[in-house]
Amino acid sequence: MRIGNVELNTPKIVGVITSVDEVDMAEKAGADILEIRMDLIPKKEDVIRFFKEVANTTSLPIIATNRLKSEGGSFVDSEDQRISMLISVMEYANAVDIELRAAEIGFVMDKARKSGILSIVSYHDFSETPTKEKMLEILKDARHIGDIPKLAVMATALSDVISLLEVTLQAQKPLCVIAMGPIGKHSRVIAPLYGSALTYGYVSGAAKAPGQLSIRKLRNALDTLVN
Repeated sequence: MRIGNVELNTPKIVGVITSVDEVDMAEKAGADILEIRMDLIPKKEDVIRFFKEVANTTSLPIIATNRLKSEGGSFVDSEDQRISMLISVMEYANAVDIELRAAEIGFVMDKARKSGILSIVSYHDFSETPTKEKMLEILKDARHIGDIPKLAVMATALSDVISLLEVTLQAQKPLCVIAMGPIGKHSRVIAPLYGSALTYGYVSGAAKAPGQLSIRKLRNALDTLVN
């Protein structure tokens, strides 16, 4: 399976960007793929222009994400507006991220297939790490709907990270798993060794998710451990 021109046969680093200026920085830091967080772009009327500029600036594949507020995002307008914005940029993206619990997931999936782009079906739990059985069920449900399931859970103990890694070994690939928070920070480097295809890093400023590492730190670590 591939996202754009990038084959997911080895772990890939997704650079999370919120400005066109970060594209070159992400490339130089070692990103393989870019994620544009639409919900973090200040002026929503600039979103399509933003995607056009990024697509014209780089050859890296682009993931379009407009994250639900209940799953750690910042989009504050209506759900109809959120989904409409996401669909409006599909022609400039190589993959779209849609939450498993999104009300309009079926509609988004249909549009993604018609646009010929991959789908990442995501699930975020910011309070805990579910049981292994529950995590396997979530991943199975997400895969049934889309192409790549993404599971991000909050680690409150090292045993949570171990549970997530065990699930990663058992689950069908490709997939993406993340243990969020300070205790789970190392999972962003370790999970790829267990089969997680994607790991997300920020370019500059603050992390975009709890425990997220910079692209450069991820690149250095993965080059040492994986490549």
